[in-house]
Amino acid sequence: MPIAQHGVHPRIAGAGLLTALLICSAAPGYGAPAGDEPVTAGGPATFRRLSEDQYRQSIADIFGTGIKIPGRFEPPLRDEGLLSIGDSLAVITPSGIEQYELRAREISAQVLAGVAKTTMIGCELGSPKTFDEPCARNYFAKYGRLLFRRPLGDDEVASVVNVARSATQQTGDFYKGLQFGLSRLLVSPNFLFRVETAEADPDSTASLRLDDFALATRLSFLLWDAPPDETLLDAAASGELRRKEGLNAQVDRLIDSPRFARGVRAFFSDMFAYDEFDGLTKDQSIFPKYTLQLSKDAEEQSLRTVVDLLVTNNGDYRDLLTTKKTFLNRTLGSLYKVPVHQAAFGGWMPYTFGSSDPHAGILTLAAFLMLDPTHEGRSSPTIRGKTVRELLLCQKIPPPPGNVDFKLVQDTHNLLYRTARDRLTAHRDNPACAGCHSITDPIGLAIENYDAIGQYRTQENDAVIDASGSFEHKPYKDVVALEKILHDSPATTNCVAKRLYEYGVGRPVVPAEKQWLEYLGEHFAADQYKFPALMRTVATSKAFRAISPDTLASN
Repeated sequence: MPIAQHGVHPRIAGAGLLTALLICSAAPGYGAPAGDEPVTAGGPATFRRLSEDQYRQSIADIFGTGIKIPGRFEPPLRDEGLLSIGDSLAVITPSGIEQYELRAREISAQVLAGVAKTTMIGCELGSPKTFDEPCARNYFAKYGRLLFRRPLGDDEVASVVNVARSATQQTGDFYKGLQFGLSRLLVSPNFLFRVETAEADPDSTASLRLDDFALATRLSFLLWDAPPDETLLDAAASGELRRKEGLNAQVDRLIDSPRFARGVRAFFSDMFAYDEFDGLTKDQSIFPKYTLQLSKDAEEQSLRTVVDLLVTNNGDYRDLLTTKKTFLNRTLGSLYKVPVHQAAFGGWMPYTFGSSDPHAGILTLAAFLMLDPTHEGRSSPTIRGKTVRELLLCQKIPPPPGNVDFKLVQDTHNLLYRTARDRLTAHRDNPACAGCHSITDPIGLAIENYDAIGQYRTQENDAVIDASGSFEHKPYKDVVALEKILHDSPATTNCVAKRLYEYGVGRPVVPAEKQWLEYLGEHFAADQYKFPALMRTVATSKAFRAISPDTLASN
C-alpha cells in the first residue's frame, strides 16, 4: 500500500479546495557510462500546482484541442530560480478558486455538448432523462484516471457518481448530471495539483520511492510538459516502470515523440525566466521599434534556436553560447538589420549570421538582451551580469543593500560619465557596492554593445564602448569572446544539469545529493553534452524516484 505523501502541509485559502506549501533543491545508446549511479535517499515528495500551460495542455490532451478555456490564471511563483520549484509553494487564493470553478463548469459544458457527447460517454443510453449508473461509473473511471493521472479509488468514483445522480434527478438530463460530476473532478486538488505519493522501496527497507503513477507523472511532465498518456498510465498499472527495461522503453518512447520538443521548450522557458516577458515594457520614445509583438518574437526565436540545436540536431548544449544559427521573421530582421526572405514575412526562416556579424550565441539574441523588467529606458550591465551568473552558472547574487543610491548609474546623460562602464566604475567607489558589482559588472559590460532591446551599437553618448574584461582569469574583448570562455567552463554544464534535475523533482537539491550531481555531470560529459541524453539520464535514474525517509519522520 502506498505511504501517504510526505513533506507537504495542506492549507486552505479561504474555501474548500486543498492547496499546499512544500517545505524545502549509463544510458544505452547515448555514450560511455560514467560509473555506477551513487545511492541517494532523495528528498521529499512534492505537491505542485499545474501551470497555466500544463492546465491547458491537460484539457487539450484529454478532451481535444477545440475546448475553450475561460478566465484568468493566478501568476506563477519563482523560487530558487525555477517556477517548477515555486509551483510547490503556490497557494490558491479565494478569487483563484472562483476562476477554477467557473472554468470547470464551462469546460464540462463544452465536453458534454452537441453530438460529441454521445461518443464521449462510450455507452448507449436507454433514455437521456434517467440516470444510468454503470455508464456514469465507466465515464468517471475513464476520465478521472486521465485527469488525476492515476486510477480513482472506489470511494472517489462513488462520490462523483452520487453528484451526477443527484444532478440528473434535479434536471431530468443525464448529460447535465455528467457535467456536474465532471466539474467536480476538474476542481479537485488531485487534478489542479500534481500530488505525489511514496511507497516502500523493496530494494531497501530504509528507503522510499515514488509509486508508479507518481513516477509516470514526473516522467511525462519532465519530458513532455504534459500529463501521462494512456500508454504510460498502462505501463504504471502493469508494473512495467519498476523494471529497468520497461522504464527505459517508456522514456525512450517519450523522447522519440514529437512532443519531446515541447518538454525541452518548457524547461528552457523556465530556466531562462521567460515568464518575465509577460508585462515587459520599454520606453518607446527611446526604442520606437519595441512592441509587445517584438518581445513575443524574441522569445520564440530563442526557443526555436534551442530546439533546433538540442533536439532536431542533437547538438552540444554548450554550443548555445556560440552558435551562429537561429531563426528570423520580418520583425526581428529589422531589429538585427539583416534581410529576410519575402516568403518568411508571415512566418519564420532559418538564418545563419555571418562570420563578421556581432551576433553569436544566446547572449546576443534579443530575448536575453531585452529581458530586464526593471529598466525601460536603458540597458543594465549589472542586471545582465546577474542574469548570466544566476541563470546560466547557478551562482546566487545577493540583493543590493536598501540604502544604495543609484542616481549616478541611472544618469545616462552625465557628460562626465558617458558610458555604463564609466558610471559603474564611479558607483563602485562605494564599498557597500563593490563586492557584488565586481561579480556582475564585468560580464554585463561585455554585453554593452547591445542596447536594451538588442540593437547593436559601438558607442554610447558619442563615447566608444569598451566591452573587454576577464572571466575565470581568461581575458576577452567582447561578449562573443566571453561566450567562448563560458562554452568551455564546467560551471555552464554543471548548472544546466543541476537545474534540469531540480526542475524534474520540483525542489532544490539537498546536500546529500552532491555526489549524485557530480555523477550526473560526468555522465553529461560522457554523452558529449547532448541534452536528450541528459534528460534520459535524469528520467531513468533511481535518484529521480527516490523519496527521503526523513520526510516520514518529520510529519
